[in-house]
Amino acid sequence: MFRQTAYAALAALAVSAPVAAQQRVTIQWQTPNLTESQYEPIWKRTIAAFEQANTDVKVEPVLVARRDHWTKFVAASQARQAPCVVQVDLTTAAYEGYLRPLDDFWSKEPQSFRDAWAEDMLKAARWKGQLYGIPNWGGVYAEVYNRELVEKAGLDPKNPPRSWAEYLAWSKALTGPDQWATAILGGKTDTTTRVLLTWIYGNGGEPFNADMTEATFAKDPKSLEAIKFYLGLFSREKVAAPAPTTTNYLEQTVLFAQGKIATMRNAYWSIAKVIGDNPKIEGKMFAAPLPAQIPNAPTLATLGAHSISASCRHPEAAWRFIKFDMGKEWAVERAVKANWMPLRRDLADEPAIKADEMLAQFVRIGANARSYPLPHPIWADIAVNDIVDAVQKALLDPARTEEIFRDLDARLTKKLKDI
Repeated sequence: MFRQTAYAALAALAVSAPVAAQQRVTIQWQTPNLTESQYEPIWKRTIAAFEQANTDVKVEPVLVARRDHWTKFVAASQARQAPCVVQVDLTTAAYEGYLRPLDDFWSKEPQSFRDAWAEDMLKAARWKGQLYGIPNWGGVYAEVYNRELVEKAGLDPKNPPRSWAEYLAWSKALTGPDQWATAILGGKTDTTTRVLLTWIYGNGGEPFNADMTEATFAKDPKSLEAIKFYLGLFSREKVAAPAPTTTNYLEQTVLFAQGKIATMRNAYWSIAKVIGDNPKIEGKMFAAPLPAQIPNAPTLATLGAHSISASCRHPEAAWRFIKFDMGKEWAVERAVKANWMPLRRDLADEPAIKADEMLAQFVRIGANARSYPLPHPIWADIAVNDIVDAVQKALLDPARTEEIFRDLDARLTKKLKDI
């Protein structure tokens, strides 16, 4: 009897072992950042910790060069073989049917988890009322100053400008022979559009109507006023560096690192870039909220979000991984060690954040941010081409600024309505 029972137990084990093994599922994870050296140690630890806590799931990273990321994702999606967890151009991917809505998972999470993200951050992750991604990291825009140049000009770093008038006064004091207060971004990238939007938001303006069916760059008086003031720092006030129509992120950070400009409007990742260009500037910068014309003016934050592809065969496992990677521990780790600004708004009091005053300042500023990109499937084309073209034309012909942006409104409104 004992022998029969033992044989039965062994037989049961022989059957159950393969079944248990088969229950472990594999999900793939593809983002354009997995090939970045500063992030690699973190994502490897994230996967290891997740798999240790979730023994039924294996996470397989998909390493793709940034330039090939979207093309590979689209091809895989069309073949119904896309990785489960992805970070892509969210609205375009949702519009094309490449992503799975997340509302069923999101609605079941505790309120404390859902409250960690501001509604405006989630707004950029929605399309047609459905949630297609959870904001993971981004770039919060602040005003960054060179402390030595500020003090040399007789200005007080502890009392940075809050209004446009104060900013203009600082700019004039910071401009001299072979040195300018700032740089206007007018180069052919969407960073030109990002910075322009910060000035519009800081004046209480709106570039589009609420449902994004009409462009209002010139139609909204506050928007147009902001555009004229910002571009006028170069054309009228002469406090901005030369050649703005070819100035992009790279040129701006190099000018700042060289001490050619005293202030730059940029995201947190620019700090590491500037120090890389000029190690001697480390510890000689400070950040402040963007000078604005309205109380509690929002800044802008670029957004990277985790989504689940429509072809994912294991969405529950994918959601578990997304939620794990969104945890406070990994958000802080990415911020401190990879300069990835967290988009959770409940991290300001984390000890590792508070220990770095520059990082802490960006986190505080980011608590009141509007998300970027704007939620529209043709936004990338609008941001890189149409808006940048208008900025460049206005820089070259300031007297026609209003006319140029009225033409932009008409052109964009037609594009928005056509889709």
